[in-house]
Amino acid sequence: MSALWQRVRGLRGSIPGGPVGLRLAVMAIIDAVGTGAFLAVSVPFVTTSVHLSSGDLGAGLALAAAIALGTAIPIGMVADRIGPKKVLIGVSLWRCGCFLAYPFIRNLWQFLLVVCLLGLVDKAAAPMEQALVGQAVPTTERVKVIAVLRSMRNVGFTLGALLGGVGLLIGTRTGYAVILLLNAASFAVLATLASRLPLLNAPAANLRRRFSASVLRDGSFLSFSGINAVLTMHMTLLSIGIPLWIVGHTDVSAALIAPLLAVNTVLAVVLQVRASRGTETIPGAARALVRAGVSLAACCLLLVAAPKLPVAAAVGVLLLAMIALTGGELWQSAGGWGGSYLLAVPGQEGVYLSVFWLGVSVQQIAAPVVLSLVVTVGTTAWIVLAAVFAASGLVAPAIGRWAQAQEAGRAEQDPSLTPAS
Repeated sequence: MSALWQRVRGLRGSIPGGPVGLRLAVMAIIDAVGTGAFLAVSVPFVTTSVHLSSGDLGAGLALAAAIALGTAIPIGMVADRIGPKKVLIGVSLWRCGCFLAYPFIRNLWQFLLVVCLLGLVDKAAAPMEQALVGQAVPTTERVKVIAVLRSMRNVGFTLGALLGGVGLLIGTRTGYAVILLLNAASFAVLATLASRLPLLNAPAANLRRRFSASVLRDGSFLSFSGINAVLTMHMTLLSIGIPLWIVGHTDVSAALIAPLLAVNTVLAVVLQVRASRGTETIPGAARALVRAGVSLAACCLLLVAAPKLPVAAAVGVLLLAMIALTGGELWQSAGGWGGSYLLAVPGQEGVYLSVFWLGVSVQQIAAPVVLSLVVTVGTTAWIVLAAVFAASGLVAPAIGRWAQAQEAGRAEQDPSLTPAS
């Protein structure tokens, strides 16, 4: 027991943010395990146990996504009034209640009701977690803490998928229900841990604070969020673009897809914290996005080369493409986190971060269509996509300078607002 305690103490000292950073890491991995398990069984449960068609499933998820896009900014405004910690607790309890009901779905209207209720808060969790980190750890460590949390989430999703696999092996409604209820329990635990999280610099709740939509007039922040959203297409490139390209346009076996995904996961877990170094300033965050854009452009160009090569050479090129994609993913994540913190107006972090993550959500809806078109068109479309990635990254420093000029102007009008670093 004493040896175990020493290992826990050592882990606590190695995680940025100290004890609070460790608590946040535990929260992240619990959340990810539950979500990973749910994602593994959700489609089989709906199609085989509830007996809904794939069209019903798609329509329900699309409706829930539309609702989520409409509620993200209002929830962010609420967070600026009562604090992201309270909102995250409420969101977690809401999700817990919805997932408690999930195993009891019997027909289409019940499915639509549950997924739409989930949609009300679906896009609120990520910005609230990021805002909470900003209040719970020192400014100099918040990007490093977020990087650790992302690494923990990758581990958690993998463990959750394995757990969900047990439910798939059982293959009965009861087996699915157990996994779904475990996911509900993970949100209850998350709410409990969040309620006990100490904060360093949380402003007092102010229910009389006026709701502000100034973020929608903040050109530099919207531009930053836009290029970040474009660069987050690496997620869809990983899950849809590369697999479709391998299967439909190369002589390489589809069996290679799983090892390539494993390479991405391992590198993301091991290197995310290192990739976040230097992104605590606006110029540093911008440089990370430049690297991200160039890396993703290189990935696209390598993919163009793969169909023209013998199988052995194509495998090597695809491996290089996956490494380039992972580099783009790591630098985009770190630069996006750092920049979104620094460019948010003090006191309005909730709504600013909600808008930032809204860009990611829009990308998740649009990117599958874009990547499917790119794969269909082929070489020319890949080259165009490479140019879009490169341009999105290269424009980041100019947007950063624009944001610093805006922040300096705000500081002149209100000395309490410190110019961005």
